[in-house]
Amino acid sequence: MSFSSYRVVTGFCLALLLAACVAMPGDLKVTTDYNHSYDFSKIHKVAIQPIARDTLATMMTSDEQIIRINQALSAELVRRGFQVVTANADADIFLSWKFLPPEKDEVATFDPATQQVTGGTLYVNMIDPIMLQSVWRATFRSNLRNQPDTEEAARYRQQAAQAILADFPPDPSAS
Repeated sequence: MSFSSYRVVTGFCLALLLAACVAMPGDLKVTTDYNHSYDFSKIHKVAIQPIARDTLATMMTSDEQIIRINQALSAELVRRGFQVVTANADADIFLSWKFLPPEKDEVATFDPATQQVTGGTLYVNMIDPIMLQSVWRATFRSNLRNQPDTEEAARYRQQAAQAILADFPPDPSAS
């Protein structure tokens, strides 16, 4: 496969995956981990960080895909009582995310028979603005099934964001 064809296939895979983050509700697989000594009680304002376009996967991410994911995460944060701010100086914590297809072969996540992406992992990190270190992480694995511009896809993005942020901030009594 030529590099140009590879870019097109990879781009199409990422476009579907990042735009939709679509699976069936039972397929939601989220795990979280966090710094147990971090004080999450003072977090009220969150700044979503721009996507670094430093890898093939992130270079192929479209502005529309980034907007859809950011909107879903922002809406869930607001629904949960946080304020999403645009200036880092106003934030109590930074949110960053990154999508990675399976390591073995980016193209293997694309099913040419259905022209749909079938999997990938989205990492969402909460980063302390002073230490510039991740203090909380959610890992979301999904098997995708639908197109990004459907009502079902929009509902699922909402459900996915809810699942991803369900354990943020962590319950202090769980430490």
